[in-house]
Amino acid sequence: MSQSDPIRDNYYSKLQIADNANNWLFAIGALLSFAGLFVEQGSWPRAYTIVQVAFSLVAAGLFILGLFSRLYFFPRAENRRRQDFFSHAYKVPLSHEATDGYYNNRQVDPIRRLAAQTLENSLFTKRITLEMARRARCIAAAYLLIWLGCAISQRFDVGIIVAMAQVVLSEQIIARLIRLEWLRSQSEQVFEGLYSLFHTAPTDAAVFAATALHQLGIYEAAKVNAAMLLDSKVFERLNPTLSAEWSDIQITLKLASHP
Repeated sequence: MSQSDPIRDNYYSKLQIADNANNWLFAIGALLSFAGLFVEQGSWPRAYTIVQVAFSLVAAGLFILGLFSRLYFFPRAENRRRQDFFSHAYKVPLSHEATDGYYNNRQVDPIRRLAAQTLENSLFTKRITLEMARRARCIAAAYLLIWLGCAISQRFDVGIIVAMAQVVLSEQIIARLIRLEWLRSQSEQVFEGLYSLFHTAPTDAAVFAATALHQLGIYEAAKVNAAMLLDSKVFERLNPTLSAEWSDIQITLKLASHP
């Protein structure tokens, strides 16, 4: 089945560019913070001024770009994604930009379609974030070990240790890992909850609807709180495997046929 995602192309791609720029600014800022420790103002006044001004500009750029991503690019992309989600769940065209080939369960009732779509989303999110977390854990562990090694050895200037602490405890290392792990754990919780819901199949429609909407709320809140952009390269690599797994889940839970 062919798949198209104009929302990713038109909205998440811009968020990806902003995220990449943020990573580059962070790396440049980290280098400048260390450079400032080795360029003495008395010996190299001009170089010292350049480093300090450049660091200030990078810090300002990180602040502005971070706010712009959190308050514009990310909410804008997520709003479009939710429009598409509910368009598929209720079979109404809330937007002319619609994905094709992603939400393919055959449930008739809108609430059951909504629950199945959330189950599908949580499956992909928990697996993609797990893959991303493995790399993020290695990076965070490496930075922590280097920082602790420098602090314990007592061979390095306090300024260097403080600069490394700023890097390790920054938004791009530890905080990013925590947000990623949070999204992964919440996605796993939602997946297990919805899988159990379809498996037990409560006869009371109100109970099913309330539980499905509750799980959807948990999933959406986790995405907003984490504000984490999923890696498109990881998605492309895992998509065939996850699509096959989703097909098996649909068969197991009888989602591929009309209820």
